[in-house]
Order: sequence, then structure tokens, then C-alpha cells
Amino acid sequence: MSIVERVAAFVYGIGVLFGATASGLVIGTLGVLPFAVVPRGRRERLAMPAAALWARTVLGLLAVRFHVRGRVDLRPGEGALIVCNHRSWVDPVALMAATRSNGLSKNEIFWLPVIGLYGWLAGAVFFDRRDPRGRERARREVMDLAMSGHRIQVFPEGTRSRDGRLKEQVYLRLLMDCYSRGVAIVPCAIVGSEDALPAHRLGAWPFKDVTLEIGAVRRPQEFTSAAAYARACWEDVRGLVTSLHDASLADR
Repeated sequence: MSIVERVAAFVYGIGVLFGATASGLVIGTLGVLPFAVVPRGRRERLAMPAAALWARTVLGLLAVRFHVRGRVDLRPGEGALIVCNHRSWVDPVALMAATRSNGLSKNEIFWLPVIGLYGWLAGAVFFDRRDPRGRERARREVMDLAMSGHRIQVFPEGTRSRDGRLKEQVYLRLLMDCYSRGVAIVPCAIVGSEDALPAHRLGAWPFKDVTLEIGAVRRPQEFTSAAAYARACWEDVRGLVTSLHDASLADR
């Protein structure tokens, strides 16, 4: 890739960030901030339409060709964990747009101007990865939100994959928590997001295909243990990723 292309991608990425912040300020102020007085656990569903609109706006700014397969088949008012592989910062935005969910994220995201605060008001959970007490608090908060009817995104790989392949080490503790709390899990898979906003490059690339597949809902009643529930849900994610890769190769 030439220097000119890299500079153009960097400038474009800065423009997308500016646009995401500006649109977040407008949409968040009109559609999220009014619900700030509503207690945590209830305001998230009220604020989520605005959050989903913001997510679709960001995907538009990135000029991605976004394809969604399947749908979230939850009962009315039922909360869930939305579990997915992780390749790019596009992933949580795509999930928000398609599944009306918010995410579990590191503390640093909270301090992004506008986006962090309004994200928290709309249901995001932030925590310090280095603080064991912070991780425990986040686990409880995620479960409380899910049981109150909210949908929370979780990326068991922890961080973005640098090469597109699923990581061998995954963190399934939250998935196991869902077993005892009776919380449903929606396995998902995403491919192509790493082309639009790569983890290893500074910049954004427009007109990339991003495909999200939403799998069948899993519920703890189908399993005999928390470990079996968590493993099965992650294997569903692995299977969806493989299926999307095979479909992508067949289309070439």
C-alpha cells in the first residue's frame, strides 16, 4: 500500500471519527439524554432506538456494505447476551445497529467525548481489565441489565483478532453466569469488519463488505451445566464464523 493510500485512509478515518462524535452529540442529546433521570435497568430500552440510529449513521459514514443474515428471535421484553467474535471496532457498532444491543467495554472507551457518556446512558458497561473488583462489578451489572430486558454484547476473545482467525483463549465466565441466572444467549459471527477498520492500521477504508450472521437463540434450560451452556454457545459462534468464511470464498 502506497504512502498516499495510507494518508488518505488516515484522513478518512479522522473524518469518520469526527462525524461519529458530531452525530452522537445530536442523536444522543435528543434521544438518550432525556432518559438520564430514568433508573439504570429501565432507561436502556428507552434510549436504544437512538443508539441504534447512531450506529446506522456510523456505518453510513464508513460506507460499508452491511449484510445481516438471520434475526434476533427473543421473546418480547427478554434480555440476552449477544456473543460474537471480534475483529474490529466496527463490530460493536454493527451489532448495535442489527440487534439493538450495547456492549461490555474497557474503561478507556468511556472517556471518548460524547460517545462514552451517551453509550453508558444507553446501556454500555465499562470496566478496568486490571481491577478484579471492577471485573466482578461489571459481571453483576451485565447480568442485572440482561435480566431487566436489555441486550448486552460480549466478545469472549477479549480483544480484536489481528489476523481474522478466532483466538484459542476465550473468556466464557459471563456465558456461564447466564446459566444460573436464566439468561438467553444469541450467538453471532461477523466477517469483513477488519477490512473497513483494521486493528493493525491507522485509518478507515470505505466500500467494504461486512456480514453479520445472527444464530439461533440458546437458553440454559437446554443444558445440564453452566460449562456445557457456555461451550455450546461459543461453538455456535465458531460454526457461524466458518460458515461465513466458506460463503465468502464461494462468492469469489
